[in-house]
Amino acid sequence: MEEEQKDSGVGVVEPKSIQLKLPEGGFKLRTGGVLKRIDVAYEECGAIRPARDNVIFICHALTGDAHVAGIRPGETKPSGWWEGMVGPGRAIDTNRYHIICANVLGGCSGTTGPSSINPDTGRPYGSAFPRYDFSDAVDVYRMLLDQLGVKHLIALIGGSYGGMQVMDWITRCPGETDLACVIASSVSLNTQALAYDVVGRGAITDDPDWNKGDYYEIGDGHGPKRGLAAARQLAHITYLSRELLQEKFQRELQSNWLDEPPEKKDKRASDFRTFFKIESYLGYQADKFLKRFDANSYLHITRSMDLFDAAAPYGSLDAACARVTCKTLVVSLSGDVLFAEWQSREIVESLIRGGKEVSYCHLEIGTGHDAFLTHIDDLSRLVGGFLGTRQPSVTPAQERQHAAVLSMVKEGAHVIDIGCGDGTLLNVLKKNRHVTGDGVEIDITEFEEAVADGNTLLWEDADEGITFVPDGYYDLAICSETLQVVKNPRGLLHEALRLADEAIVSFPNFAAYRIRLTLGLGGHLPVSKQLPFQWYDTPNIHLITLKDFRALCEKEGIEILELKAESRHPVGKLLLALGLKNLGASRIIARIAHKRDSQKP
Repeated sequence: MEEEQKDSGVGVVEPKSIQLKLPEGGFKLRTGGVLKRIDVAYEECGAIRPARDNVIFICHALTGDAHVAGIRPGETKPSGWWEGMVGPGRAIDTNRYHIICANVLGGCSGTTGPSSINPDTGRPYGSAFPRYDFSDAVDVYRMLLDQLGVKHLIALIGGSYGGMQVMDWITRCPGETDLACVIASSVSLNTQALAYDVVGRGAITDDPDWNKGDYYEIGDGHGPKRGLAAARQLAHITYLSRELLQEKFQRELQSNWLDEPPEKKDKRASDFRTFFKIESYLGYQADKFLKRFDANSYLHITRSMDLFDAAAPYGSLDAACARVTCKTLVVSLSGDVLFAEWQSREIVESLIRGGKEVSYCHLEIGTGHDAFLTHIDDLSRLVGGFLGTRQPSVTPAQERQHAAVLSMVKEGAHVIDIGCGDGTLLNVLKKNRHVTGDGVEIDITEFEEAVADGNTLLWEDADEGITFVPDGYYDLAICSETLQVVKNPRGLLHEALRLADEAIVSFPNFAAYRIRLTLGLGGHLPVSKQLPFQWYDTPNIHLITLKDFRALCEKEGIEILELKAESRHPVGKLLLALGLKNLGASRIIARIAHKRDSQKP
């Protein structure tokens, strides 16, 4: 029954419209203009509590609208632009949350924009629609929520242009949400993205049918159709990665081009068109767009986005992020030519420098910017886990497994767990030592599990360094069962001691007697609870012994402050009791620090 409900989505969602209650004299825009009336088109779905304290607001992408999920009246199937993300049992779970999404100021899907009626003239605004600031549009959302009786949000979520709105919201108006998701976005557009917008807007304004924005009353079908189509085609190229375009279209020709009549072929040739599939695809996308979007709205929205910079009002991104009070999830996408990975990372770095709770993940989807709308499996698990209230289950067995590490961690320490896996050790430390801090993990499945337990995680390759984090940021760095699986164990030790003055390192001891016996007598590498892998699929790429570890520490100017050797087996325990740690121990746990008289590399 629950599965059926999940598959059916949220059902029919009625479009709504509300006229905002504006101050006397109208809504004064930051650019100097005034709007005397603002109507906002919005949609709501999901469970609502009487106090309206379970609301999530979703900011749509550049040319999106309020229809984030569900079936429009008169339709027979769901048509929401984020259908797979929003619904009963989905990542943004409508059994638990009440979802609101509204069309942006300046849009053409019901919210006041250039095609709306100007109350002063009784005619469409057209060229008279006032220029507005990016933050004006966010404030319209905030006024909508206030009028709906929503005083505080569980979460703000946005991708692309919507993610920029989230960044404006949480930096400019801190304290209004508990959580924020910034997906495939940035605090401002990079130069390449600006260039695409400049060319797109130029295609519209250079179209003679634009008529400086006053084309609504010329007649149905008029307006800068060619310019808007060209702008959409250019933009759509940026939504897909180069690899996806190549894979999807190659240099293939349309299958029916040979059957075209000669006059159509001649017309195509005289217009310098080709028979390639990519041309047909871009034409199809443009035709769809022309049926639902307005050229003036495209001009106003893209210009406000181009001019936006969340850091500018505060002098720096660090100063802007210092204002953030919510827990934040930042996600970047591989192959995204509009919002590059480095732009997401700079947000995360600034939030970390400000001591904020932030998780970051780079999804290796490879299909480009639009992947946050079209390829959402991993994104759904990330967002769903981040929003969820799953309480981590810490078992006595897990506590016993990590008892040695626990004994070395001070109460309330600020820690980083490098190679944290599914977050089990972090969960144990939080329960037993009330630590704060972050995990580092590169495996997406483990990452998702750790985030779902409420941990903050950074998607980083330990071999390349934890570049987000400044020196000495943590009290303690932990590398539990990580040293043997990285390419550069020496580098990891120094990186851990860059992040904190002390580190705890644990690793399987490959000099243990059981391994020696299995290898010496049986002639093959052992498979055990401590080393549960065959040689051909083991993640352990370095075979470390206690003696080797001691020698490495001595060579690198690292002091072993405390060391524990463990064995589950009677013979191993006996050997340990006799002081034969390298022979008896199956696992080593060491607390280390740079020697005071050593020169850190």
